[in-house]
Amino acid sequence: MKLVIFDMDGLMFATEGIDMQCFKKACNEFGYTIEEEFQMGLIGMNEHDTILKLQAKFGEAFPVYDIRALSWKMKMEYFYEKGLPIKKGLKELVSYLKEMKIKIAVASSSSIKIINEYLQLSDLENQFDYIVGGDKVVHSKPDPEIFLKVLEHFNFDSSEALVLEDSNNGILASHRANIPVICVPDLVENKPELLALTYKTLPSLLEVKDEIAKILEGSKC
Repeated sequence: MKLVIFDMDGLMFATEGIDMQCFKKACNEFGYTIEEEFQMGLIGMNEHDTILKLQAKFGEAFPVYDIRALSWKMKMEYFYEKGLPIKKGLKELVSYLKEMKIKIAVASSSSIKIINEYLQLSDLENQFDYIVGGDKVVHSKPDPEIFLKVLEHFNFDSSEALVLEDSNNGILASHRANIPVICVPDLVENKPELLALTYKTLPSLLEVKDEIAKILEGSKC
């Protein structure tokens, strides 16, 4: 194993629920009602595809950029006041992988701006070897483009990498990229047929750290 690729929202940080709450409030401010089930379907999509889905639901007049800006403002105010909710085991896993000289990357449907903001808030700025956001690819997850872009950057084969994901779209994207994936479930209920495609499903990143240690130990034999 030479590379571990991290999803971000829901995997590194417990941001999905807060993001949904803020977006719902922002929609209400503009006179729109958005259902939780619809929001769940947006998880894992990049900004471009999210906007298309919103406009398809609410029409071309839907003030998507104004609502997203208000939602972002609400969310960042919350994080600066309460702190960014970091997932259990994240920092321990990052430290371990760096100690083992394994490359680490973030491949998130969020934009580069948001990724960098979150890494700064969590004191993980400059810890990752490569970052790619949803604004840097044409096709969002479940398309494998974002993961293939990471492999291309490092010039690694898919067999030399491991993806860490929480969402159905992310699991499918990693499978299509032919990269083994460990699922650490978050808000979205993972489909059994997609969990069947994973290397393992583990409750937290602490267990992921232990599992990677076993994999590395086994590779020495």
